[in-house]
Amino acid sequence: MPIADKSDKLDLRNVSLVCVETRYPELARFAIERCLAGADFKECLLLTSRLHALPAHISQVLIAPIESIEAYSAFMVNQLGAHFSGTHVLIMQWDSFIVDHRQWQGAFLDCDYIGAPWSHRPAAVGNGGFSLRSRRLYDVLPQLRMAQPHPEDYAICELHGAQLERDFGIRFADAALASAFAYECVAPVAPTFGFHGFFNFGQVLGDIELAAYLVLCDDATMHGSAVRRMIKQLYQARRYRMAARVLRRRTNGGAAMFADACLLAARAGVHAFRHGLARRLSAVTL
Repeated sequence: MPIADKSDKLDLRNVSLVCVETRYPELARFAIERCLAGADFKECLLLTSRLHALPAHISQVLIAPIESIEAYSAFMVNQLGAHFSGTHVLIMQWDSFIVDHRQWQGAFLDCDYIGAPWSHRPAAVGNGGFSLRSRRLYDVLPQLRMAQPHPEDYAICELHGAQLERDFGIRFADAALASAFAYECVAPVAPTFGFHGFFNFGQVLGDIELAAYLVLCDDATMHGSAVRRMIKQLYQARRYRMAARVLRRRTNGGAAMFADACLLAARAGVHAFRHGLARRLSAVTL
């Protein structure tokens, strides 16, 4: 990740940086600091259920504990607007952050909503885990009286997207602009401003940074499906030692997970063997 010096940082003085996280404050802090390394914001807010030992430049706002993803969606739709003061809000989560501040475009601010493109939904844009949204959007959301606000990005963009565009003039980014903004499940074809997804951490962090980050992760996090995808990305990128390091964190998750870890280890071994054989054959041919 390119680190900006003070003179090179983005001037986002009208944009609020907001993370809503009541479970993993240390992981949220890591992601927040990555964002702050590339940009200056109007405010930096961590909305959390109890105060944590965090630096003063991260303002902590106490909210009720969020116990489920459904509750998170309801909060993001119905309550977030009361907490930020910028013309826009850059919403991030513990598993999303800015990866290259140089990819920022002023056109992002012309949108009321921009997030990583989807490949599996009729609406192309987009993912809410790392998304830029306008105050204008949050001013009109209460008028929709959403009966189903979960998942909140799906509710905003797909269930109510056409109504928001038609009745309120809300502007959603097109897929091309959203692809420059961030990525999640759709592999990027060029550098992006940000990303979302724990499974993508192997793509944005080197071995030293990733190893240090994983120390902060509890077993529940390491036993999640996102980590399995991360392991596959790592060995496919020929980072076999890092893949093995992550695999070891999944051997204590019960018999089924241990067996799956062994399967992934075997696949990584086959991948390494094939790559080594191909490299040796290439050397002989040359």
